[in-house]
Amino acid sequence: MGGRKPFDKESREQISFEELVGLIGEKCDYRFAVIDYEVDDDLKDIAKKEGIDLEGYKHVIETSGTAHSEERHGKSSNDREPLSVKDYFLIPFIIKNRDSVIISPSSTRRHKNKVFIYEKKIGNQYVYVEEIRRGRNKSLAFKSLRKRKASN
Repeated sequence: MGGRKPFDKESREQISFEELVGLIGEKCDYRFAVIDYEVDDDLKDIAKKEGIDLEGYKHVIETSGTAHSEERHGKSSNDREPLSVKDYFLIPFIIKNRDSVIISPSSTRRHKNKVFIYEKKIGNQYVYVEEIRRGRNKSLAFKSLRKRKASN
């Protein structure tokens, strides 16, 4: 009865990265966007040390992930430096121009997937987290974005 539940992955509609960021803060069905179709060699090397082959992977972002991040770190959160929509547009830059990246020693709770943690100072200090999704999806999926004042 009723309409489609938010984030019904059956819809699987791909939109552009810019369109997806424009949906942040809106109630909508599940959508996803490809941030980048290439994973750089440094990430592949880091993953290989963990026994993970990233050949054929891509960076993606989903409305379900941004909704979670907004709730935890957006303007209605208790974070000292809440995220704005403009901050999400920095994600491709953070991925390509990171100051550091590691694979976390811990995994996601639900699927037990490893995650990359990126850090980048762009005025503020940004922490970007991507889940390594194995199997047929072969993606590095947006998990979280956080911002804090950078120390000098």
